[in-house]
Amino acid sequence: MKGRVTGTNRSGLSENDVMDTKGRRVWQVGAGDTNRNYGDICLKYDVMIVGPGRSGPFTEELYADAGDIKNSIRRFYGATKGDIILLRIGTGEILAVGELADEEPQWLEAFGDIDGWDLNHVRRVRWFTNTRRSFPSKTLGGQVRTFAGVGASVIHAWLDELKVSRASRERPLAALPNPGKRLDTKELAERLFIEGLGSEYVDRLTSVLGSIQRVAAWYQNESKKPTGRPSESETVCYLVIPLLFSLGWSEQTCAVEWNHIDVALFKKMPSTDETLECVVEAKLLGRSVFNPAGQARDYAKRTGREGCTRLVVTDGIRYVLHRSAEEEFKVEAYLNILEMRDSYEVFNCGGAVEAILGMAK
Repeated sequence: MKGRVTGTNRSGLSENDVMDTKGRRVWQVGAGDTNRNYGDICLKYDVMIVGPGRSGPFTEELYADAGDIKNSIRRFYGATKGDIILLRIGTGEILAVGELADEEPQWLEAFGDIDGWDLNHVRRVRWFTNTRRSFPSKTLGGQVRTFAGVGASVIHAWLDELKVSRASRERPLAALPNPGKRLDTKELAERLFIEGLGSEYVDRLTSVLGSIQRVAAWYQNESKKPTGRPSESETVCYLVIPLLFSLGWSEQTCAVEWNHIDVALFKKMPSTDETLECVVEAKLLGRSVFNPAGQARDYAKRTGREGCTRLVVTDGIRYVLHRSAEEEFKVEAYLNILEMRDSYEVFNCGGAVEAILGMAK
């Protein structure tokens, strides 16, 4: 790799704060896609993350069946301290430039559920401020890998002239997030009861959870999952409605496909804009449940629906609860019925207990 700056220090940056790619490897790492962008999480915690990671730390044997993604994970584990990292979306958008700051990778539970993706493989990267840049589409390759080298001369030329402040390159790394405690159904029930959910509702919920967890696990089973299923309607029927009924909603207060809303929850009868309490937006299984809140928010904020203070986006397995605050909806809690946790510091929100209580009637 060619560079044009001399007099670099041990960090690979010159004394006059200009990047230099000479003798240094340059990598690009994906930050999701336009539907599921986790770039902000990478920048907030000074990390780059890749998956799948559910099987554990990378070994050739453990990831023998991972397909082509195994090559990206292998390269990810082989990167060395001081390498230059580009955090990208698509094939031309660079969110930030950084420098690999660790000696070896980590496998962390805190990144095991990033909007449904298990991105447990983690490297520490010191991201530099004000290094975002847009290039024409496919500048980084026509079909870029999750983690791959960068060979485009235009990128190297830009990096060689890129100025990075001393404060940015010497700042301490951000603290890593706490993964939250895993909750089984028994502990969840105890915590819900302590927080005031009635015993009859706790019993009903735990029974229903067992049933819908089996259905959800079947949908996600790699070898036995049904082809082409579930549709959004099937998700609502088999997963969402049973959970809502267990939380106190009824046939009268829970309307399906009401005025373009997938599931509308009402504080009382009759079912009107004025009595609308919560909007539930259903997505296909595996789709993002954090990013698509815009449509649900639009439905909730229509004139006459000022009493709608909650909205939920779900794919039937994962639920994100938003609560109205200062005329806007903010994420309050996240629930994954197949892997429940008591908190999600990575999303700055509560976990299963807060989500369930927040969805209850």
